[in-house]
Amino acid sequence: MEALWQAAFSPENVVYTILLGVVLLYWLSVFLGAIDLGALDLDFDVDAEVDLDVDAELDVDSEVGTSAGWMAGALHFFNFGKLPFMVLLSFVVVPAWIASIGLNEYFNPGAWWFPVAMIIPILFVSLIIGKLLSTPFVPLFAKMNTAAESVDYIGRLCKLRMGASASKFGQAEVAIDGDVLLIEVKTESDDVPLARGDTARIIGKTKDQRYFLVQREMMI
Repeated sequence: MEALWQAAFSPENVVYTILLGVVLLYWLSVFLGAIDLGALDLDFDVDAEVDLDVDAELDVDSEVGTSAGWMAGALHFFNFGKLPFMVLLSFVVVPAWIASIGLNEYFNPGAWWFPVAMIIPILFVSLIIGKLLSTPFVPLFAKMNTAAESVDYIGRLCKLRMGASASKFGQAEVAIDGDVLLIEVKTESDDVPLARGDTARIIGKTKDQRYFLVQREMMI
């Protein structure tokens, strides 16, 4: 155990160990009820649009669009956007940590370049393993998302879990039929931001339909 501890915090493995620690802290927080599964989620829009604020040649636009499309396709292939980010990261980080420990223990000749050279291979193999391990869970989360999307949220009260404004999205809890659902929200104006713990009413959705619009509920 001592040898494993020393290997885990050696310079060539410490980055993977830190990532593993973040994953373990995330799951501990979930089990304790401190955060939701999707509380640290990131938005991976596989249909991402590229907005250019300057005039550009047609071939440049085409190249940017192709690059964005390729990246979106790669993220989609590895299940990004299909599962909460931290759930998917868990499936990737654990094999990456194991691979780093094993490779450096048995194959590293003691050279500084070895762990650097292994970054891309470890990442690629870990993404493949992560995809294989996470794919069975995709239908489950898709079903959960479908159930959540079928709910009519407009007009309901919610409680902010994470502060929100017009320029920065936050998260809010909505109690429906005994269940507590988590939604991403924004306000109509930056002049009336909401803080964690505030009560708000859901009044609509943003133009891109990605966030719910909320306004502070005046308590009487």
